Amino acid sequence: MKKLIVNADDFGRSALINQGIIEAHQKGIVTSASLMTDREGFDEGVRLAKANPKLGIGLHLDLDSFFEVEHGVGRLIGYKDPSLPLEAIAKETERQIQKILATGLPIHHVDGHHHSHLRPELFATIAALTAKHKIKVIRYFSGFYEGLYPGLPTAWIPDLVTRFGLKSVDTFFAGWEPVESSLPGYRYLDLAVPFKSAELMVHPGKGEPWREKELAHCTSPKVRDELKTRGIELVTFGVM
Repeated sequence: MKKLIVNADDFGRSALINQGIIEAHQKGIVTSASLMTDREGFDEGVRLAKANPKLGIGLHLDLDSFFEVEHGVGRLIGYKDPSLPLEAIAKETERQIQKILATGLPIHHVDGHHHSHLRPELFATIAALTAKHKIKVIRYFSGFYEGLYPGLPTAWIPDLVTRFGLKSVDTFFAGWEPVESSLPGYRYLDLAVPFKSAELMVHPGKGEPWREKELAHCTSPKVRDELKTRGIELVTFGVM
């Protein structure tokens, strides 16, 4: 049976986003959420996660403080410090992992806000810290590199994932359809695509039209019925 993780990014960013994610979990198909440690909704997110134990939790690693960010579309432009502060980034990654673990919540996966963890100069360091804490899964998809780094050799990346004892899904869907922050190289949900395990990245929430549209998709009975018809099982990263 095909396994699909429907993962909501930005958990803990705000109360309105938390509200949308929990609704998408309780009334819809969201099985997992990536938690941001330093946004206003973090403490509430922790309480909600503990009250909804079937919701898998991961770290949504936020490294925006190291980058110039094009906030209108959510793109990382370049480093504030051109010398590449790798040691500081490693320390910050460790701090965010430890902050979630200190709440008593297990971390099932690691991904990055604006996919910062996938940058080729950072991926090995972040993967090593993920493995150090016995977190099983890290988000990886080749389209990130094909879109932003065309021609860059990337065969070492899935090999590194395996050598660190980590796992990634074999197929990544970047939501339902393009939005303003979409990256080149994204593939959107197509249930006709063959896969064994896949992640559908979603951004449900309240108060923003695009997030409310995502919430409507996540809670649509039609979507759930189609998954059932196609024999697709909804799971968390914890079963990988």
